[in-house]
Amino acid sequence: MQATAEVIDRVIHIVVTAQQPSATQIQRRQAVEVSDQVGARWEEFTAEEHTQLASTSFALLAQVGGTASSYAIRSKAAVVLALVTKRQGGQLLQALLPELLRLASGGATQAETVCIVLRMMAEEVTQYRDDLEADNKRQLLSALTACVPQVLPFLEQSMEGHFGQAVTAAQQGQHQTSQLHAAVVTAALGTSLTYAEWAPLAPLTDSGLIRACAYFLATQDFRLPACDILKQLTHRRQDKETSETYNSAMAATGQALVQAASAVLTQQAQEQLSFEGDSDEFGQRLCETMAEFGATHLHCLPTHDSKILFLQQAREHTVIMMTFTQHPYMLLSSKALPLWLALLSPRDAVAKQEGHAPNPSHTLLPLECISALLDLAGEQLRKGVGVSQDTSDYPSYFEDHQDYKDFCISYRGDLARIVKLTAGLLPDQALAAASRRLQHALQQCSSSAVPPAEQHSLFEAAVLFTDSVVSAVCSAHLSKGGSPNQAATLSSTEALLQLLLGARFADPVLLNWHARSLESFSKLLAVKPELVQAVMQKAFDMYATNPLEGNAYGGIPPAKPTPQWKELQTARQRIGLMLVAHAKAQPQALLPHLAALANKTQELWAAGVIGTNEQSTLFDVVLAAASGADLQLQKQVVEWVLAGVRTDWQSSAFQAALDSPAAFISHYFDLHADAAGHAEVGGQQPRWQLYHHLYLIEHSGKRTTPLIKGPTAANPQDKRPPSPPPLRHDHPLSEHVDWMLPNLLRVCTCLHAVWTPQTLASLQGVRSAFLMGPKERAVYLRRPVPRGRQVVEQSGEEEAATVAGTNAAALRAWLRQVRESMYQSLGLMCTNVRAFYACGPAQGLWGPALMQHVECMDHQHLRMLLRHLMLSFTKSCPAQHRNSWLRPVLAPLLPHMLERISAKWSRIVSQSGSSPPGDGARHSEDGAAASDEVVEERLIRELTREHLQLLLNMVEKPAPSPGGAGSGQSVLEWLLAEAPDLALTAVGTGVAALWWPDSDSGAKATAFCRAVVGVATTNERVYNFVGREMLQGGIAALAHPIFTTAETLQLIRDILAQQLASSPGPRQALLALPAITPSMLTQFEADVAATGSEKEQRFIIRKLLMQSGTLCALSLRTC
Repeated sequence: MQATAEVIDRVIHIVVTAQQPSATQIQRRQAVEVSDQVGARWEEFTAEEHTQLASTSFALLAQVGGTASSYAIRSKAAVVLALVTKRQGGQLLQALLPELLRLASGGATQAETVCIVLRMMAEEVTQYRDDLEADNKRQLLSALTACVPQVLPFLEQSMEGHFGQAVTAAQQGQHQTSQLHAAVVTAALGTSLTYAEWAPLAPLTDSGLIRACAYFLATQDFRLPACDILKQLTHRRQDKETSETYNSAMAATGQALVQAASAVLTQQAQEQLSFEGDSDEFGQRLCETMAEFGATHLHCLPTHDSKILFLQQAREHTVIMMTFTQHPYMLLSSKALPLWLALLSPRDAVAKQEGHAPNPSHTLLPLECISALLDLAGEQLRKGVGVSQDTSDYPSYFEDHQDYKDFCISYRGDLARIVKLTAGLLPDQALAAASRRLQHALQQCSSSAVPPAEQHSLFEAAVLFTDSVVSAVCSAHLSKGGSPNQAATLSSTEALLQLLLGARFADPVLLNWHARSLESFSKLLAVKPELVQAVMQKAFDMYATNPLEGNAYGGIPPAKPTPQWKELQTARQRIGLMLVAHAKAQPQALLPHLAALANKTQELWAAGVIGTNEQSTLFDVVLAAASGADLQLQKQVVEWVLAGVRTDWQSSAFQAALDSPAAFISHYFDLHADAAGHAEVGGQQPRWQLYHHLYLIEHSGKRTTPLIKGPTAANPQDKRPPSPPPLRHDHPLSEHVDWMLPNLLRVCTCLHAVWTPQTLASLQGVRSAFLMGPKERAVYLRRPVPRGRQVVEQSGEEEAATVAGTNAAALRAWLRQVRESMYQSLGLMCTNVRAFYACGPAQGLWGPALMQHVECMDHQHLRMLLRHLMLSFTKSCPAQHRNSWLRPVLAPLLPHMLERISAKWSRIVSQSGSSPPGDGARHSEDGAAASDEVVEERLIRELTREHLQLLLNMVEKPAPSPGGAGSGQSVLEWLLAEAPDLALTAVGTGVAALWWPDSDSGAKATAFCRAVVGVATTNERVYNFVGREMLQGGIAALAHPIFTTAETLQLIRDILAQQLASSPGPRQALLALPAITPSMLTQFEADVAATGSEKEQRFIIRKLLMQSGTLCALSLRTC
């Protein structure tokens, strides 16, 4: 459509008026806005009008560029001219360039304006836009590239000329004139940055821009944009450039960076690199640029000396990247670390293989540099350790203590990786360095003259260094086919271990790191299993020489422990975790010691040396080591671990506690008043005991049931996520199911009953224990998680020191842990233990235990039940047991879930108004009520996604069993035959989810519905439901911007392909759409029937839905 004469006359009138000397700022701004609109509506004008608009746009630019117009107006005018040029094509671009260069000679303001235009033109053409056809874009790129030999010299000359004039004007006291010329330099640098991203390197190098940037790196005002240009050049790849051109440009860039770094790293200038120094920001940016350059272009530097200068040292001991790395300003030092990580990392496939000994020849770094870097990384580790727990103690250049803590974790992580890489290249030197650092740290830790804080940081840094060295050396040089000097390396590594085995600490912090250091030697134990006994004995000695108050036989932690008690308890926990790590990493090395370890565990517990918590951890060591053992040994180990649990659970006291919810509460958390009259939770000892019993049961199931992960030999292309293995006829837990399973279900029944209204009414003294905790609530509100005293300040309740504590927070933690362990244990047994389904006493308890009080369960509790139990149970329940085990759970669960989440989503949608929240929540988070809404919405989203995953599991065909047993029916197919009403409830939930504004749930619902279409022909009610309600839901989902169009269209196509010709439902649903007439529908049916291509059918469906006028959003989305 052509523009009318009145429109173009109005545009030209406004633009011409703006060019008059008397024009106001408002008139000039109006002209720019009108011209901008014209650029967007370019196709509405004729070719003659295109030429006229181009002329007026250039005239407007010349007008505002030669006056004192604001920068905003001049830059807007530049944008307009760039848009018009892009629309008109490459010929206008080439014709305008001489005019622009002539305009730039008119003065500083004109030169700045021209630089802005050149930048805008380049950005409009080179940056991604979808408003140009491919041929037009190629023509513009060609024209722009042809202009480069003229543009780049102009930019360099503008920098040089106007910089000189700015300096002269400043010396003469003409500050306003100096600022005008400085603005030209800034604009020219900004434009050069745009061209540096893509311009051919030959004209870019010949223009002198790199030399200009090298010069400006030494100036105070222009060094940051000059550094940005060089950084942009470091991102360039060779592509079509010749090697000579490319290497020349990169060499010039590297030399410019080295020159600038040498200047800021002189002894006098280094102080300015620190926080808030004159070179603070520039130093970080320069170091970051050099790190990126060195990581990819170090080989481009022309000589060996220049590379050494860049990395390490040269004449007069001038240091570059090493100096940046060891600078005391941590933010600056961290910018250099990516360089070393890149240069040290193996570059070829062979060097990257596990167990392959690295060779220094595989890296660009010279040996002397690697050696220096090993020592330097060890020294720098001291900076990232010993972070104070005092939230007010952190350097001023961090926002807060958490920011500082997160930085230190990342910083020492990078340094540890550098130590690993250097140790792989120089193993003997690294082991010697680790030995020196450990000996020094141990010596300092034994001296009373050294402050404890310094002892802690010294030993922590030495342990981190040693851990990195040992890990790298053992992986690369002690494995099969490792270093030829393996015997010497093995001897040195063992000497390190012996050094640590001989150390003794009473300080809890040092004890913690001592245990952490022993954890590093797992791979050494695989090579020398005879060392296992010494490591185990050391762990027992560490327990014995560092007793914990209140940790005697059957003891429970204090309700309000002191900080010293917490530190020691953490250290003792680390001792056990060290042994667990060894057992998981090298189970074969620990297998000969399982009986001795189990006996020693019982001995230490009986003597009061270890508590229940540590006993459970040591039993987990036994279970982890037995995970790869034969079935007989696994059975024996499980008997060792669970014998005590069985004895306690068969006692009359335990059985009486499960007789009713009231007895359960009285036994485990009866309430009484403390001295101040506040409610205090009793039952500490039973709670502590049940918590650990469930821990042992859960871990017995986990450690003896390895998952099948990834592709299998039978099906190497299987991309499905890890799934449980088939039920084992003879599982290590089989002999324990009869006493364990009924009791677990009784615990489950009692726990679920606690959340009934009548029971909660009797527990008002600790009501907060049954609500979401402040930390979990903060996570759902996307707020910082409160820590320490913040919990008390924000929520008014004390933290839970232990699950056996006496306050509401402790009870909440215990309830959550019991629930999670119970669901996990039940999920493991029903998925892996065939004897589970033969347990007659448990069969009658199963359904009521899980579902009796489902309406009282919180959203997060129900989600936990689905995730940990129901998802795996639904997939693995044998077909012959579905009626007796699966149906009693699904019968109450499916209707309840449909009712619960439908009601909640109705409220969410009605409150969200016209702006759908997508997969996040609304942001009205001010006030307690609004926060409650946000938390509940996010919980509903999570619960909905979990339930939709359950529905997806229901339509998945079961894997064939080893004996070929099983009906081969999915759970949904089975329900359609045995309980059609229940199946229709599941289908109804999937269809309802198509209307809910949640992308993850919508994707799962679409996949579920497509599977339902495939089995709909087996049930008339489902068939009719698919043709009406499911089709309507698919159309509604298609109109929602957060759903995937292709999958939803495929669902609609599946329904129509199945039913359009045979059922009235789809016709009725389509005729109910606006603007769809019977004749249109008849033509639609003919078009669909005429093609067998699914893609073409989806296109035809999309076209019809567009015609209905209800799916306007589709016009901007792909099919």
